[in-house]
Amino acid sequence: MVIANAVSGIVQVAIAILILTGVAELWMLATSVFLLGVASAFFQPASQGSIVQLVPPELRVAANAVLRLPLNVAKVLGPALGGLVVALIGPGWALAFNASTFLLSVFFLASIRLPQPLKSKASALSAFRTGWKEFSARRWYVIMVAQSTVTVLMWLVGFQLFGPVVSHSSLGGAFAWGMISGGFAFGLVGGSLVAVAVRPQRVGLTVSLCLATQALPLVALAFIAPIWVIVGAAVLAGIALDISIVSWSAFFQEQIPEGLQSRLSSISTFGQLLPVPIGYVLFGLLSGYFSNSVMVSLMSGILVVAALLPLLLPSIRHLRLGQVVNESSAGENDDRLPDLLTKGAKG
Repeated sequence: MVIANAVSGIVQVAIAILILTGVAELWMLATSVFLLGVASAFFQPASQGSIVQLVPPELRVAANAVLRLPLNVAKVLGPALGGLVVALIGPGWALAFNASTFLLSVFFLASIRLPQPLKSKASALSAFRTGWKEFSARRWYVIMVAQSTVTVLMWLVGFQLFGPVVSHSSLGGAFAWGMISGGFAFGLVGGSLVAVAVRPQRVGLTVSLCLATQALPLVALAFIAPIWVIVGAAVLAGIALDISIVSWSAFFQEQIPEGLQSRLSSISTFGQLLPVPIGYVLFGLLSGYFSNSVMVSLMSGILVVAALLPLLLPSIRHLRLGQVVNESSAGENDDRLPDLLTKGAKG
């Protein structure tokens, strides 16, 4: 985590210098953003694995919610503060300020004392094979990752890509989209608070129903509902999404051995994000043949099906905090998922 944020800070410094000196070109910025993505790809799994070392099991739901609360508040305040800083001192110095926050975080991260992990002599390929074996051996985990792979793709394409387009063409433009995005961000903050208070135990049911709720703002956008309806749907989607993330994180930390958490988190994140750039291109091309309403309706329908389909399996419905999943017997009597979802999980 220290190295990843140090790299991010250095890259941000480089971007700021390029902007301030007026020599920035598109390829330079694209390369810089690529490096930021690589650093983030190392940071997130390491962060996921560190929580179990710092927090006892009975406090992990609350800990995950508390950790996400400032992140969600930043999503609400960040764009406004960023716009203010850019207006006052310019984009170059705003990026320099951003770089300083990464470098400051290195100081705080370096002060955390975690147990030293056991040194492994295995090669990277051997470590990946071990991780994949552990991942594929947990059928419930494969199913839930497949679920999130589809729902994340439909949400990102439907909300992040088509949302601004629909807003520009039918809702009045930037102000409407700002209201909608702000509503979703406020919902994320609310979801963190709800998760702390409620601490849902039925993880399979909670995650699936909360992910299905993500379709609400997509349906509202597809039918060009009044702006207050879309904002309300976005708030509900934000609340539901954060509850699902907090619940799933606590369950993951409980069920996965400490030495495997970062590795399995990396594999699941890779599976979730791999289809995203392909989806952006594919659905962008399809939008030339179908209306925006049809496209967003299609994505909302796929999202709901992918979110609720795992609930057909008793082993998923019965996943709950405090109950260890029996890998050898879980799902033995379940009906098989459709081939499409199973193939998606293997992908």
